[in-house]
Amino acid sequence: MKYLILLITCLGLLNNNSIDAGDPSIQAVCKITTKNNTTHEGFITLIKGGYCMLPNGFYFEIGDGKTYRKLYDFNFYSLQKTKDGIFNLGYSSFKAKRAYFITHTPHHGHFKKEQNDIAIDSKGKKLVSRKYNEFTYKLFDSIPLFKELPREYHLRYDKLENLTEKIAMSDIISVEIVKKPQQIWLDRIAKAKKLYWDDNDTEDSTGDFLEPTWYHELIQDQNKFNTLKDYYNKWKKL
Repeated sequence: MKYLILLITCLGLLNNNSIDAGDPSIQAVCKITTKNNTTHEGFITLIKGGYCMLPNGFYFEIGDGKTYRKLYDFNFYSLQKTKDGIFNLGYSSFKAKRAYFITHTPHHGHFKKEQNDIAIDSKGKKLVSRKYNEFTYKLFDSIPLFKELPREYHLRYDKLENLTEKIAMSDIISVEIVKKPQQIWLDRIAKAKKLYWDDNDTEDSTGDFLEPTWYHELIQDQNKFNTLKDYYNKWKKL
């Protein structure tokens, strides 16, 4: 019942014309700087929508079996790495031997206690986080930075070919979520959005009509930002 109430509340407050009852994904224009002081820009997903809000983020191997995980939330922090291998992430500062970019994959199952584990399957490493529900994350040793938006408008990390530039985590100095994207990225978003609605705004459409929310637009609408933030924080407590 709690889930149903949250779902209806979010939809009403967002005033979205969607027929589907899902939550919006939050996508962003991202700028990455690498060791040679080269900048790379493209699109990433901060929080994946659907029927709950599932954040992407970073996973660090600290050493001596210790790990640290930081997922995107509504602080929308930036990541910086110093020459000494110190990572600055939000209010955290620490040294790590290795870093991964992690994205959500479908979850299932129920567990009574929290634990982290690394699962190996035919598609590579996955991080399994258990806290009542089982959540799995795919670990990337590079950030797949989308240079173009796919036809479905929503970024999918199981469909990377020909759309992404893969930037090795070991080469990265900083990751910044762009507040004011350049016109070239705004034009690509507008083009993809139009195509998405052309594909879905018909009687025969099977689309969900729930387009992603863009970070640079979200931060300009304080009411919508606060509504989504409160909704996201309630989901985390369930």
